Amino acid sequence: MYITITMIRTQIYLPENIHKRLLALRGSQGKSLAQIIREAIEKQFAADEPSQENDILKLADLKLKGGPKDLSKNIDQYLYGEK
Repeated sequence: MYITITMIRTQIYLPENIHKRLLALRGSQGKSLAQIIREAIEKQFAADEPSQENDILKLADLKLKGGPKDLSKNIDQYLYGEK
């Protein structure tokens, strides 16, 4: 099974020092300049996304006990003060 990924060509302007560093990375990693830039952008996007898995694990670590017995039935009342 093959997955088709649509690529859109774009053009950007880079400062000379960044371009030189990217060319050095290209040589040391054996990747294309485009691949290095795509990976850097993907890494930045991943860092910006909140990790739901970590949040759920943190919540589980709280080991909360008790609470109202009718919480699921009256969740709106507890959250928003609605009756």
